[in-house]
Amino acid sequence: MADNDGLGAITSLPTQTRRKTYEHVYRALRHALITGRIPEGTHLVETELADQLGVSRTPVRDALRRLESDGFVARGTAGGLWSRGISPDEIEDLFLLRTELDKLAARLACERAKPEQWAEPKSLIVAMGAAIDRFGTGSEEFGQAHLAFHTSIYRIAFGSRFAGLLDNYLLQCLDVAAELSYRDPASALPAVQQHEDLLAELSCGDVVRAVAAAEAHVRRSADDAHRASSDTALS
Repeated sequence: MADNDGLGAITSLPTQTRRKTYEHVYRALRHALITGRIPEGTHLVETELADQLGVSRTPVRDALRRLESDGFVARGTAGGLWSRGISPDEIEDLFLLRTELDKLAARLACERAKPEQWAEPKSLIVAMGAAIDRFGTGSEEFGQAHLAFHTSIYRIAFGSRFAGLLDNYLLQCLDVAAELSYRDPASALPAVQQHEDLLAELSCGDVVRAVAAAEAHVRRSADDAHRASSDTALS
């Protein structure tokens, strides 16, 4: 098992972000685990994490429980919590699930959308670009804009009620998939261009093209995730 050096990769949260402390702690830890900044097998000590993040132990404890439930953290045989990596098979399963969900969403959105509904995802691509310019692709701000873009497509496809049902665990999967895909933005097609191309096809009125574009978008993301995961394992 690795020692605690990997915990130094997490910086203290800015003061202005502490209004939703638990969510920020969860996302910060999950991002560090997914990207390998906290190596697999690192002992996660609650008090140390709280000190490094500049928060109390309560949100850290709650975040670790959620991460354990999500499979990013495992309890050791002698006690304590340890970081857990994501296997290639798990990455593949994650993207298989997302492929089927996004293909269905693409078909329904293409069939059901009113012209004015495309304005929201278009504006969220602009927000993605602004987040990248200011904070970078690996930032929480980019992650939120990216998730909001895909959520807006699901709302067009499924309506507000059923899109809301996806808003818990399934959209968590999409969020994790994005963090895997964009962990090495230098090797991926620029995120803004990817989503501009996808939106153009979704809104073209041709269901076959829309579904094919959604499938290609997810497959590209999966390839980027596998490549970044392999690079991390070799480093």
